[in-house]
Amino acid sequence: MKRIFSLLAAVLTIAVLSGCGKEDRHSQEEGPSVLVELIEAYQDGRVFSSAEHTTGRCAVRFKDSHQVEVPETEFVIHDCRQKNPAEVKMNGGWWMVGNVTMGIRYESSVPDTEASLVYAYFDAITIYLHLNNGHLLKFPSEAQEELDRIEQENARRQTIPVVRIETDGGAGIYDKKNYVKGSITIEDPVKMYGEVETFTARMGIRGRGNSTWGWPKKPWKVKLDEKASLLGMPADKEWALLANYSDRTLVRNITAMKLSEICGFSWTPRMRSVEVYLNGTYQGVYTLCEHKKVSDDRVNIDVVSESDNAGDALTGGYYLEMEENQDETTCWWTAMGVPMMFSDPEEPTSEQYAYMTGYIDEFEKVLQGAGFADPVSGYAKYIDVRSFINYYIVQELTKNVDGNLRKSSFITKERGKKMEMYHLWDFDLTLGNCGYFDWKVGNGPENFWIKDYRSNSTYGGGWFWHLFKDPAFVHAVQERWNELMPELEKIPAFIDEQVFGLTKAQKRNFDKWSINDSVDWVMFPSLGSYEKEVEYLKYFYTARLEWLDREINKL
Repeated sequence: MKRIFSLLAAVLTIAVLSGCGKEDRHSQEEGPSVLVELIEAYQDGRVFSSAEHTTGRCAVRFKDSHQVEVPETEFVIHDCRQKNPAEVKMNGGWWMVGNVTMGIRYESSVPDTEASLVYAYFDAITIYLHLNNGHLLKFPSEAQEELDRIEQENARRQTIPVVRIETDGGAGIYDKKNYVKGSITIEDPVKMYGEVETFTARMGIRGRGNSTWGWPKKPWKVKLDEKASLLGMPADKEWALLANYSDRTLVRNITAMKLSEICGFSWTPRMRSVEVYLNGTYQGVYTLCEHKKVSDDRVNIDVVSESDNAGDALTGGYYLEMEENQDETTCWWTAMGVPMMFSDPEEPTSEQYAYMTGYIDEFEKVLQGAGFADPVSGYAKYIDVRSFINYYIVQELTKNVDGNLRKSSFITKERGKKMEMYHLWDFDLTLGNCGYFDWKVGNGPENFWIKDYRSNSTYGGGWFWHLFKDPAFVHAVQERWNELMPELEKIPAFIDEQVFGLTKAQKRNFDKWSINDSVDWVMFPSLGSYEKEVEYLKYFYTARLEWLDREINKL
């Protein structure tokens, strides 16, 4: 204590600041013991509440009602609520405030309670004490504590997991058939998706996708040697890494899966944004997600076996994909021009093939017949109508160019049940990210696409074109739409949340893959910045939602 008094007595004849950036001079015979009182309040962890200047003094109040009166004859605490505080710096061993040398030496070895005060000020939420030992003591208010908490949480949310893939011997991944052996490590240092910080396993990796495999940023399929839970998702061997090269917001697939959750599909593929390194080379932001397959935690149906060739067993369960790039073992086109493939079983028996193709053929005949709307013997006998309505709403709302029963759509047929639109998949070319719609439909947020689509003029109208001819189906769509509308209106906020998490990662992604690169297949030009791409996505969604809300309710 004697040290601080003698030191201050020596220096208080020099200039100190009476306001932010203004010069003021005080002198006194005794050192400011009130400084020690403030430092002790800091050491006790007191929370700053307010400071108020009155004639010749400043009252510093704390949350617990403790108060320190600071006479300006001892030192000045500057009120910087309406201006920036003066800069504090050290020059040649002497402290300066603004451009004024204070006559106070830098003493790094002096304890806080024996140090000299260089400069003190408060703003709306914090009081600051600059000491000559180089320490800056900050008394946060409750508001500052909350800001600090928010800042820490934001930093946590912007630290997305990292996936590191190392192939044995650095081997390349050249095709969609042959798995390349290696190891995978997933780092989640902030535990965003559970308590596991680092996961490592042996695995194989190969290419995946149809048109997406031909783009520079490659999508992959990963198959672990042993089942494991990744980033909080249920344990399995098979996973997908979606590149989202054509989606310059990087969040369209995740947004569509949020719509799937809202609608209550039987399964919604779980997805996580991650950054990927392959053999030490940065690959960008990917979506790590559950691979679509029959399993307890994914497409949860009892599949048929080779022995299920008669009776009730023959009626299910089947997992079918509508995909015009027919790349499965057993494929066919329906009479109405819908491309179908068996996903499970991949190689049905002749009896199973005859049953399922006959079931869909009968459905299409009824759908086009005079009594198609009969609630007992019409189309409702063959399909789970609610799942078809949910499918329609998401595909129409996102204006999915592939959502017209020709690509990436999935149907199940379980034993004793009807055909169900079981889950959604593949939404990178949605919500305005497609420039090749028919001129009558246009590329903007207006006009129906799924409802009016005719798969082929030779075959007649599509499934939904016929379904919408039934007033009862139209009414059911309207009811479901209005039921979902309050949740659908929250999607722009969901997009903001997802994009915020990518604040740092998207910059690295577009350093690797320029946001100005055009994708010929998409036929939609870059808007030049990530921020503009996100704003356009939200604009398109909002405009589409408003247009459909009017038009669906007018049907």
